[in-house]
This record gives sequence, C-alpha cells and structure tokens, in this order.
Amino acid sequence: MAGQGWADCPPLPDRGEERAILLETLAQADNFGQARTAANALWQFWHVAPDEVAQEMLDVGNNAIRYGDYLRAEATLGRLVQYCPAFGEGYNQLAFAHFLRNQDTQALDLLSRCLKLEPAHFGALSGIALIHIRNGRPALGQIYLRRAVAIHPWLNERSLLEQTVPNGNGNQEL
Repeated sequence: MAGQGWADCPPLPDRGEERAILLETLAQADNFGQARTAANALWQFWHVAPDEVAQEMLDVGNNAIRYGDYLRAEATLGRLVQYCPAFGEGYNQLAFAHFLRNQDTQALDLLSRCLKLEPAHFGALSGIALIHIRNGRPALGQIYLRRAVAIHPWLNERSLLEQTVPNGNGNQEL
C-alpha cells in the first residue's frame, strides 16, 4: 500500500501449535468458567496482528465498534484487510461492524473470508448462524451454529440450537 506510506504487511508467524493447544483447552473445558477462560485466550490469540501498523488499525477499529462508531470502524478495518489480507481477525471484526448495521450481505462475505483463513473461528461461525437466522434461514443457521458449538461447546449462542426429536418414523426433525 505504497500510497498509504506503509510497507507491506509481514507474513503471519506460524503459531499453529499454540492455536491447537488453545482449541484443545476450549474443547475439553468442563464448565462455563473454564470455557470462558479458554475462549478469552483464543480471542486474545486472534487479536494479535502481524505488526504494529496492523495492530493499531485493529485496536482503533475495535474501539470504534465499542463506542458505536461503525462507519469509522468499517473505514479503519477496511484499511486493515487491504493492508493485511491474510489476517483473519481483520475480516471478522469488519464483518462485526457490518453485522451491527444490519449489512448482512457484506458481513457474510467477510465472515467467509475469515473462515478461509481461520476455519475454527467460532465467532465467525456463530455470526454466520445469527445472520441466517435473522434472515429467515433457520435451517442454514443451525448448520453453522452446530459447527461453532462443536468447537466451543459452551458458546453463549448454543441456547439457539434446536433440539432434534424422533418424529415417529425413525427420522429426526428439527
């Protein structure tokens, strides 16, 4: 992004082993407290940007979301994903800003990009589920929600899971 005065975003370091340990800790949580601690550790892991420039953009964008300045968040996080297109959390946070403004088409596209980079991102999966549910596609929402809960069994949105019950014909219905 030479026009911005920035060098290229550095490649993300290989943190696969750390990621695997965090995901395993979350999957094996015995109670909500343990799960919350493990999930928070994953969120902290995902919120480490590749360099100081990207970290500043992520922090400014997240603060803008926190204060309800979604347009500023979209602008800042949009620059982040242009600068660091391999940084999945940039797409997730930009999608969240769009989600909060009910811009579901944009949010779905961004969440899909996040999942290509971070397939175990339970936040992106649950975001897709919520978008499908609020747009009248509950069956599709349930698919994504089940994927999210498979990663994070204590996910708050698990309360939205529909239970399957036998329908009398040996089949199960949602």
